Amino acid sequence: MTMRFAEPARHWLRAQFLSREIDALDPETISQLARDNALAESDFRELATSPDTNAELLRQQLAQAGIDPDKLAHTQASVMRDMAVICSGCSVARRCRRTLNRQDAVLHYSQYCPNAHTIDALRVGSTQFD
Repeated sequence: MTMRFAEPARHWLRAQFLSREIDALDPETISQLARDNALAESDFRELATSPDTNAELLRQQLAQAGIDPDKLAHTQASVMRDMAVICSGCSVARRCRRTLNRQDAVLHYSQYCPNAHTIDALRVGSTQFD
C-alpha cells in the first residue's frame, strides 16, 4: 500500500526539482536548449519536468501496437518528439498504464489516447509523417 503513495510522491518531487533547475537557467539558455531539441520553449519545459513514466508509457504503447519505439525515434524523430510532448501533458496516464499492464492497450487506446490518430497512422504504415 505504501508503494502506491510513494511512487507518485517521488515523481512529483522529481518534477519540482527539475522545474526549479529549469527556472534557475537564464532565458537564453532555455531558448537554446529548446532550439537544440527542435521544441517550443513551453514544450521543452513540459518535457523536461514531466515524469519519466510518461515517456515509458509511450514506448510501451507503441510496442503493444506493433511499432518499434527505437526505430521510430531513429527514422521519424520529429514524430516521436511530438508524441512525447503530448504524452508529457497527458491527463489519462493512469488509464494508459492500466491497459498496458493488462496487455490490452492496443484494443482500447483509441478511446482515450491523445496520440491515437498518430499511432493508427503508424500502424497502417502511413508515410504522411516522413
